[in-house]
Amino acid sequence: MAKNIKPMKKSILRGTTIFILLLCGILSAVQYKSNKAMLYSQYESSIGSILRYTATEIDADDLAECIRTGVKSPKYDELQTALDKIKEQSEIHFIYVIVPLNAEPIDNVKNVIAGATQYEYEFEADELVQLNSLTGDSYSAETAQNYLDAYNSGVLSFFEASSEWGTDYTGLLPLFDSNGDAVAALCVDVDTAEIQARLRNNMIEGIVLVSLLGVMFIFIFFTWMEHKISDPIEQLETSVVEFASQCRNQKDPEALEIEVPPIHTNNEVEMLADAVSQMSKAIREYVKGIVATERKLAKVSMMVNKDALTEVRNKNAFDAFVRAQDEKIRAGKAAPFALVIADLNELKKVNESCGHTKGDLYIKKGCHFICEVFSHSPVFRISGDEFAVIMMGQAYDERTALVKQAQGVFQDSERDESLPLWERCSAAIGITAYQPGEDRSFEAVFNRAEENMYQEKARMKAQ
Repeated sequence: MAKNIKPMKKSILRGTTIFILLLCGILSAVQYKSNKAMLYSQYESSIGSILRYTATEIDADDLAECIRTGVKSPKYDELQTALDKIKEQSEIHFIYVIVPLNAEPIDNVKNVIAGATQYEYEFEADELVQLNSLTGDSYSAETAQNYLDAYNSGVLSFFEASSEWGTDYTGLLPLFDSNGDAVAALCVDVDTAEIQARLRNNMIEGIVLVSLLGVMFIFIFFTWMEHKISDPIEQLETSVVEFASQCRNQKDPEALEIEVPPIHTNNEVEMLADAVSQMSKAIREYVKGIVATERKLAKVSMMVNKDALTEVRNKNAFDAFVRAQDEKIRAGKAAPFALVIADLNELKKVNESCGHTKGDLYIKKGCHFICEVFSHSPVFRISGDEFAVIMMGQAYDERTALVKQAQGVFQDSERDESLPLWERCSAAIGITAYQPGEDRSFEAVFNRAEENMYQEKARMKAQ
């Protein structure tokens, strides 16, 4: 009985088409995931920087009074100018301050202030945000709940928000008054359509590249089919199948190359082998480009976690450490550690008397003292004049002596009247150790250390 033999061309066409689609799918998925993570990381970094910078320009106590009375203050007007400038000069959709009220279908958010462009002032003045106006049904209950959850979290948060103005990727930073009470939420929106468009364009470029390489691959295969069929093609087919299997979850770009067996037929089979080898190299270089981009993103992430003035770790890095430490505490795996809170005294006096440039020098010198004493511990600048030090291992065992050493260094500097005011650094230092079984979170340790620092500050003032 004769076997039902399938035409070789159809078999090759089917096999090579599946290969190219599989390769295209794998590379497209890797590219999409990588680009999406990269873009969202870039946008979160950019949004976070704008929020933190803007927050430093806001007097939360004054803003709270404006919200309570419904009367705009001079600082409110200054803030309006600052928000307008940021919106005019930045590639963002909106920048605004609101008070999330509830998750009801209407009137769930109270407007406080929003940045506007010159065009909006001239042609859309009737649509500008008014102090203490309610948003009506502009936000759905679901979106309002997202704002409310982010506001209540007390930290910088990111989420997608849908409203009558479209769908945005929103960064929200709660604002706190001098009593530590949340008064409003500072928000920045970026249009998600822009993010999706960039992802789509990158995806199309990758698919086109892989598709072109695939067309070349199939063409060479069919050219070879017009001539003889022999063992070299079977060997080559085996290599291609192995390459396809290696592509799955392959993280090493150097491994994305077909090991073509030595073929010396001096005809189309040898040409095909060379073409397949070149294609795999092109794919490898393409994936290497993606990996290089991820490494650049890692460098950017390091920069985001570094304080620009003092070059120690910043509040972002501290928040990440707190989250990791909280997980260890909840799991009962936290190693012994101590937390030092050092608050520079007289910074306001230096700024007012000598200018902010000298104030920056004052901060840098104070940071230098802290880093010198606690040289084996990570140092974080968590606010304008406040630093946190995490002491573990040997530093933890020597914590009492190190704190006394730091206090002595600052006392000597403060009492040295031969130095100018901005070099006579003074600091109140508080320390506490993590107590297993009693401290349920890092926040408990932080609050205790900060309270000890405030007691030390009060003692210094009394003297």
